[in-house]
Amino acid sequence: MKTQFGTIVKQLREKKGMDQKQLGEIVGVSDKTVSSWEINRTEPKMGIVQQLADYFGVSTDYLIKGNQDDTIYKKANIDYTSVPLYDSICCGNGGFVDENIIDMIPVPSKGLNPRAEYFAQYAKGESMKDAGINDGDLLIFERTDKVDDGVIGCFCDEDNVATCKKYKELNGIVMLQPMNIEFEPIIIDPLKDNFRCLGRLKKVIKDFDWED
Repeated sequence: MKTQFGTIVKQLREKKGMDQKQLGEIVGVSDKTVSSWEINRTEPKMGIVQQLADYFGVSTDYLIKGNQDDTIYKKANIDYTSVPLYDSICCGNGGFVDENIIDMIPVPSKGLNPRAEYFAQYAKGESMKDAGINDGDLLIFERTDKVDDGVIGCFCDEDNVATCKKYKELNGIVMLQPMNIEFEPIIIDPLKDNFRCLGRLKKVIKDFDWED
């Protein structure tokens, strides 16, 4: 792991308004252990890294590697822009607010409309693997409050959690469809206040490569 792991954990902990003891209780370690991580003296085993990633709503890749560095784009002479990286929790009205921003990250400008607004989230789990979206991939969404039937987007569900799924309408029923037969579709009541379309998927970034 890079030594910035502890710095990232500290930033995420403080953003949630937690002290080191509270975080330690969640993952089963002492506050002294958390303190040792945060000054980059020691690093946890991958099992605990996964626990931390799940709790903070980020990928293990983000915890370990941190923000994508724009140096790689500069060296390759690739145009890029910075977009906000959000955690997985929506605010009460079903949208994102500035407090949800984890970081500003560089992404390639290719295929992006300079007049549109974009945001990023890390994919979690395997529910979209048949669409080529794997756990830890960086997803870039164009902000919009509506997508067409069959379009993959980012939606705020009834639990105030942002999720990436395919939008489907069938006989007046709205479904968020996983792209993995092992997962069931999520049936949505569009009249509930918490449900929102947040954006349509524009890019999937894997290890500094990208797919339009």
